[in-house]
Amino acid sequence: MRTVVLHPGTQHSRQTALALQGLDRLAFLITGLFDHPGSLPHRLAHRLPGAPGRVLKRELGRFASAGLDPSKVRAFPRYELPERLATRAGAVELGRRVDAVLNKAFGKRVAAIAAREGPFALWGYDNSAFAAFADKRTSQCPKILDRTIADGRYWNEEVERIADTHGDWLAKGTPRWSEQRIARNDIEYEHADRIVCGSPFVMESVRKYSPVTGLAEKLVLLPYSYDAGLFAGAPAPPPVPKDEPVRFLFAGQVSARKGVQHIVDAIRALPKSGARLTLVGPVMVPEKLLAPVADRIDILGSVPRPEMPVIMRRHHALVFPSHCEGSAIVLIEAMASGLAIIQSAAAGLGASDRSGIVMERPNAAQVEQAMTRLIEDRELLHEMRLAAMEEAKLRDFAAYRSHIDALLIEMGV
Repeated sequence: MRTVVLHPGTQHSRQTALALQGLDRLAFLITGLFDHPGSLPHRLAHRLPGAPGRVLKRELGRFASAGLDPSKVRAFPRYELPERLATRAGAVELGRRVDAVLNKAFGKRVAAIAAREGPFALWGYDNSAFAAFADKRTSQCPKILDRTIADGRYWNEEVERIADTHGDWLAKGTPRWSEQRIARNDIEYEHADRIVCGSPFVMESVRKYSPVTGLAEKLVLLPYSYDAGLFAGAPAPPPVPKDEPVRFLFAGQVSARKGVQHIVDAIRALPKSGARLTLVGPVMVPEKLLAPVADRIDILGSVPRPEMPVIMRRHHALVFPSHCEGSAIVLIEAMASGLAIIQSAAAGLGASDRSGIVMERPNAAQVEQAMTRLIEDRELLHEMRLAAMEEAKLRDFAAYRSHIDALLIEMGV
């Protein structure tokens, strides 16, 4: 039985589809946006002259996937584009409401395809698989839920802790999860045959917070991989001279959930000659909160994934003190690119003691202490960067594909 990967957005669904394709187990990927060579937006981007064409090609590059057979991708922009347009226009709450409605419609579309063309195994992702999994038309389909983040009830408790010290950072982009969203997640837990998680932290949060019975037997650890086509092959980094600032990188949603407030607090306390910070990703906090360190940071905003390897290789360390993740793939991407890692335990499976510094809880004091350690000990920084590159090789795409194959064999799919 072949497997359908379903996700209206991206996350790591392209990697999963590519792994299944390599195992000859992929039926197709059903998604919202994809840079399909035959699509109208792709043709238009390559015909438009000058800046408009470059902008459109750059944006489409965010939805490309080298190596994935375009004939195995079915893209339905109607289920993703409206939410992205609303969010880009600043209507974040509207975008969330639109996303919930469209995710339900997307799941119904998947169920109709499965009923018409199946049977298939379904590989879905949290918050977008509920409608497809619960639909009677998919009752005979084995279902795998890819749980990409800790349970929402854990996050709602964490929000209260953040509010005590950095409430102003929660002003936009970092809401509590609604009861409706949490209920949808429980539907996904209930109907899934297996729930794959990128870290033990996620597994434990699902076990602890969800009332759905039988979860312990469903939960499976499936470590994520990185895109070797983009991030492998980085040259061994040279030592960072003591008279140069250490270039720290954050990549992800610039939000309180990701712990950016702790990085900003830390960078304010560090000497200007010692550190420089780059933020990559959509800014989801009030800009006034970044103003006090405007002369210390570079804000790049959202960039297409193909541009990330070059950006990473210009930096020395990734700092990622997240409060709530699944297992951030950016950790492994950075390691493969030769960056030392400063992360929280909640960020997921990333650095070891050889390749970075893992904080049990994210806070400014520990972030500052970790950054200071790398600034003052350039030999340690260099050793961690080299170790990170070696450790990343153990999390390559072949290992990820092998784990998926073993899971499907165990399930009898």
